[in-house]
Amino acid sequence: MAKLPKVPKRIPPKPRAAPTPAPRSRPQYPGPRPTPPQPSPSEAAKRVWEERPRLSDIRIMSEEQKRAPSYINRVQRWRQIPIFLGGLTAFGLGVYGVQLYYSVSNAEVPENLPEDFIDRFDKEADGYDEKVNTAETLLLLNKRRKDMTRKARGHVLEVAVGTGRNIPFYPTKQCATVTLLDYSAPMLAVARRKWKDTHPEFFSRVFFKHQSALEPIIPPFDAQQGYDTVLQTMGLCSTPDPVKLLHNLEAATKEDGGQILLLEHGKSHYQWLNDLLDKTAPGHADAHGCFWNKDIGKIVEESGLEVVNLKRYNLGTTWWIELRPRQGRGYKQAPSPSVGDVEAVVTPAPESVVPQRPWWSLWGS
Repeated sequence: MAKLPKVPKRIPPKPRAAPTPAPRSRPQYPGPRPTPPQPSPSEAAKRVWEERPRLSDIRIMSEEQKRAPSYINRVQRWRQIPIFLGGLTAFGLGVYGVQLYYSVSNAEVPENLPEDFIDRFDKEADGYDEKVNTAETLLLLNKRRKDMTRKARGHVLEVAVGTGRNIPFYPTKQCATVTLLDYSAPMLAVARRKWKDTHPEFFSRVFFKHQSALEPIIPPFDAQQGYDTVLQTMGLCSTPDPVKLLHNLEAATKEDGGQILLLEHGKSHYQWLNDLLDKTAPGHADAHGCFWNKDIGKIVEESGLEVVNLKRYNLGTTWWIELRPRQGRGYKQAPSPSVGDVEAVVTPAPESVVPQRPWWSLWGS
């Protein structure tokens, strides 16, 4: 009997996989806004300055434009600037005045001051520039130094050169030689370094003299007729004999066309300020070696030099003086002996010696 085919087993259907949910999209946030380029401080200040209320705009504006809130705010904002600056200035001057009055009222007057303050300058040589920079900048003395030094020409002598505060302003193209003189060796050493750093190409034509300006000053060999320009800034205040110093400068100046330039500080136009300078002068001299209450005009008058120009600044305490040597008082070169003054000394010529042949030469070989 034939076998019947087996019934195939039933294969269960594969379970369907659950559909995977679509990935959840992240919310798209807007990126950072690009920052506009920031203006530089100078550009911002320029823009603020251009937005200032101007008188020409007020004349052409209508009443409605003047009453506009934007215009009123701009005017009020600009009014605050001068009020703030004025108040700050008044406060600073008030504090300075109180401190000055207190220091003057309680100032101790030193006794037995020496005539020579060279030790003060020797001690302060290295830090002298930093000590006086602020005061000279506020009083515009750097500008006065520059303007005066620019007048130098030919063979130049600077007396009381100190640390060389005038050296950066020298017009070397107008100068043949420059002589820097000071009685303080440490200060002269600072001036030497400063000149070498500032004018290295001119270093071979500059001379440094360590001596007192009250002693005779001999010009270099090239300046046979004396110095064309003699310059001194802040020197009369520290010398015990200022009239003799001016006469000594006159004696070193070229008599024909020479000039003496002085920038000094001393008495003021106003008596209240002179009283203040007189009261504080001994203490200031004891600390810095300088009497700032000298009557510069009287000193120049007693010297008898010819005044070409005189100007005063800073309430009259800063003196700009241009002088000229008097006839017969300028530099006098030592007279060279003339031909008529020299006695002719005839040196007899040595007698000619005729060599004699020795008698034994007849039997010489």
